[in-house]
Amino acid sequence: MELLANILRPVGDFFWNFPLRHSIDVALMSFIVYQVYIRFRGTRAMRILAGIVVIGLGYLVAQVGGLFLTSWVLGGIWAAAVILVIVIFQGEIRHMLEQVNPRVPLTSLLRWGSQLRLDEETLATIAKSSFAMAARGTGALFVFERQDFVEPLLKTPGTVLDAEISPELLETLFTSPAPLHDGALYIRQGRAYRAGCVLPLSENQRLAYFHGTRHRAALGITEHSDALAVAVSEERKNVSVVEKGTITVVNTPAGLLGWLTDRLRAKEKPEKRRWSVKKLITRNWRPKLASVVGVSLLLFLLVGHQNAEVGISIPVVYLNIPKELTIDGRQVQEVYVRVRGSQEMLNFLDPNQLKVAINLEKAHAGSQRYSISAKDITLPPGLKLAGVNPSMIELRLSKKPPDSEKKS
Repeated sequence: MELLANILRPVGDFFWNFPLRHSIDVALMSFIVYQVYIRFRGTRAMRILAGIVVIGLGYLVAQVGGLFLTSWVLGGIWAAAVILVIVIFQGEIRHMLEQVNPRVPLTSLLRWGSQLRLDEETLATIAKSSFAMAARGTGALFVFERQDFVEPLLKTPGTVLDAEISPELLETLFTSPAPLHDGALYIRQGRAYRAGCVLPLSENQRLAYFHGTRHRAALGITEHSDALAVAVSEERKNVSVVEKGTITVVNTPAGLLGWLTDRLRAKEKPEKRRWSVKKLITRNWRPKLASVVGVSLLLFLLVGHQNAEVGISIPVVYLNIPKELTIDGRQVQEVYVRVRGSQEMLNFLDPNQLKVAINLEKAHAGSQRYSISAKDITLPPGLKLAGVNPSMIELRLSKKPPDSEKKS
């Protein structure tokens, strides 16, 4: 019990005196972690990332516990794994960064608005058209955006239509040889927003052999988001609905209309904004809470213990010496500094990257004294300068002889 109390006491003190900058730091990083999670969940990349996170947490725990060999081994594995993931998944990472669109409104990204609701006429049009295309052996794929923003998940964004949904439009889009017939129709806010979209494919190994690329795409988009999908098979001439990575075959237009109505039909009374804010916080609360807790613990492990200290010697570099001046006599080449911070951050400290920079731009001939402070030393974030010896450097500068000044 005493050991547990000794562990929990600094944690409690740290969060009790949590500064504003740490709160902002945790909020931003939690948002980024959650966004990465919802884009990679259910994929092979997510499983590998989860393994790397576990190794990283094990390394930090070993560091705190003073397990030198364990932390050394896990640290090496973790560093190699991070580089390996960047190399293997460079395409996925590049695609996700390309989708960070500054033109997307923040309200759309955070999904402040109410869930997508389609009117009954639009849903009936989609249901009838889907079975009509199935009877003719015409393949089709519909994606219905709800609260999760679908556009960043598209492998290829397709062509913007932003058109009203009608039977003629759907038949034109999906009938071969129309240039967009092989892609998905992305339905947003009750309108045909984009056509010819390429979706992320599911990696579900248990998917039946007769399901092709169209159904794997329908599964993939619903695994990455809360979107709904309707897939029309041209080979089997049937209609399937997909939600949360689960495929279900529907047999009649009425069945499809009922399924869509239950999930997308507009309510009689609009939701108030306060409920939208509540839903923003409570929806998917488990991964959101896990993101906040994980980032907070990582911050605590890195900067929570500020009582560790290390002493090192670092070089002194004299910058911007005026051309007409030279330094006389011996000059201080290095100083001894004490750096304070968490043991974890000190373990990452590379003394070869540190130096004391003395700016002589405004220097003049004669003896001058320069005090050394934290602004003269570039320490990594989370570390503080606890002391320096000597704390003052005295220099004597004199003018160069005229001949040497001309040569220079």
